[in-house]
Amino acid sequence: MERVPELVGWITLGAGASLVVAPQRVTEPLGLQGQETAMRAMGVADLVLVPGLLRGRPRWPWMIGRAALNVAQAAYLRSVAPRSSAPALARGGAAALLALTAVDGATGLALRRAGA
Repeated sequence: MERVPELVGWITLGAGASLVVAPQRVTEPLGLQGQETAMRAMGVADLVLVPGLLRGRPRWPWMIGRAALNVAQAAYLRSVAPRSSAPALARGGAAALLALTAVDGATGLALRRAGA
């Protein structure tokens, strides 16, 4: 359980960096052309969490932060889905982020109980 934040941190680093550098890799398949700035902002938000997920002590607040950010990012995707040329994919992305929220939140709570 204590290694999960590190794994999440590396995944978050990759996702965040990708969104900052090449947001069109997400906007194009999701049919969200014109949303590159918002995607970059999502990437920056991801990158803010990386140091705490990888090296923070305790790590549980960073996992709770990751869960909260998932909710915000899911809400954004859900809100732009009606304007997407692939609304089902955008809604699917939102659903995936909400599923990750449950995992990240549960991990954060378990780490808090364990004092990690």
